[in-house]
Amino acid sequence: MVDQITLQPFFDSLGQPVSPHAPAVNAAATARMERLLASPVDAPGRGILLLAPRAGFGKTHLLAQVQQRLGTTHEFLPLSPPDGSRIDAPAAIETALRRLTRQLPAGGGLTALDLQARRLFSLALQPLVNSGEVPCQDREAALTALRQRPVETFDFHHSQAVTAHWTKENFEVLGPRLALELSRRTGISLNEASFWLASLFRFAIAVPEHPGRTGMIIQSAISDAGVERYAALLALLSLIGRVVVAADDLEGLHSDPAAALRFASFLASARQDAPRVDVVVSLNNDIWESAFLPALSGGLQDRLSELEIRLEPLDQAGAVALLESRMPGRAAALGSKLGLSTGEFYARKVLRKAAELEEDSVSISAAAPALMESPVEVPAPVQFTPEPVIVTAPPVPETTPPPVPQAPGEPIMDAPVAAFGEAPQNGAPSSPFSFAPPEEEGETPVVSAPPVEPPSFQESVLQESAAAPTAVEWPAPDPEPAKESPEPVAAAHSGGDRIDDLLRQFRERYGRE
Repeated sequence: MVDQITLQPFFDSLGQPVSPHAPAVNAAATARMERLLASPVDAPGRGILLLAPRAGFGKTHLLAQVQQRLGTTHEFLPLSPPDGSRIDAPAAIETALRRLTRQLPAGGGLTALDLQARRLFSLALQPLVNSGEVPCQDREAALTALRQRPVETFDFHHSQAVTAHWTKENFEVLGPRLALELSRRTGISLNEASFWLASLFRFAIAVPEHPGRTGMIIQSAISDAGVERYAALLALLSLIGRVVVAADDLEGLHSDPAAALRFASFLASARQDAPRVDVVVSLNNDIWESAFLPALSGGLQDRLSELEIRLEPLDQAGAVALLESRMPGRAAALGSKLGLSTGEFYARKVLRKAAELEEDSVSISAAAPALMESPVEVPAPVQFTPEPVIVTAPPVPETTPPPVPQAPGEPIMDAPVAAFGEAPQNGAPSSPFSFAPPEEEGETPVVSAPPVEPPSFQESVLQESAAAPTAVEWPAPDPEPAKESPEPVAAAHSGGDRIDDLLRQFRERYGRE
């Protein structure tokens, strides 16, 4: 079972660890962004507009990936309105300094700002050493150390860093000269150059373990700060390496042209004072169309969108690659079940749909054992009580047999013999002929009437006929004679022949016709 955490987060934040990356997702846009930003240190900056049809296409993830790849040569500084819609210099400066004062891995408490400050000191001191304004015994060795090992040369916390300690002791005299050199090389005002040089110097000489040094530089920098101070910081950093200002999370500007105008004007001013800085503005189409286009002049639009990179929906292969980066081995099965339309094939929607499918799968798997363990009620079998079958003898047509001759001297009995199968009436003797079961296999047995003791004057007749069969099959009368089978008809004829034989034997014995 796949852990649902593998499908999280749905949201990335610039500067934070990113979720697993799928190289096939937004591959063309990522490669182009990387090419545009991979410029020499002294190359002019550009305004890049990163557009997506809607939120969730992976804009922030793309920027984070480019940041990781170019992290050794580029400094990415996030920029976003603190209240969602308004941008100002103090907030921008604080965001940049908090990003720069992150501690470096295995750096012994040093931050990225420590390294940047030492490189700036080295860069500003080189012209003074080269011109002889700063005396040194071995000028060439000093210049080589400043160019190739600036971090070690200005390690204020190492006892053998002679240049760092000399600079620290003479900073009051040396500081204005260094600030002038930085102002000349960047084009920023001398006041802003002096401010940042003094602020960075105090930060650099403080021990890395000092708990308040980050707060002190932030508080001093945002006090009475304007866009010029923010631009001066960017310009100083761009002397050392490429600086990218990434404006993301701008949803608060939606349908607010006034806020969009202030934001665009702020960036345009910063770019004017820091021409080497690249600015990437990440927007959704609806924000760009509802807030920026109605408010910006053609010039501001051109500054923000010198270059455009547009994200496109994912194809099936891209969606599977995205899921494979989160759930190896399960992507193909989930990708075939997404059921998304073309416009819904973007990163966040795909991940959410996959999470729903996994949640449903986990719920079904968890419910299956419970269903198997629960007792199953088996309904009791329905018992049918068969109704008693009443079998009656088939009706026999009423016939009147001829009068039975009596012994000599006895009167002839005029009383008729009871019909076959009928019970005797008024004490009359029953018929000596009864129904016997058929001898053929498979035929339905015929229930015969119980034998009745014959009258005494017929005992001799019965004794003589004891050897002969006494059961005569009498077929049931069929209302449709045409459909009678041959067997019952034959049985009826055989019964009639037997009666004639008995009557003939009776006449021969008693001599009566």
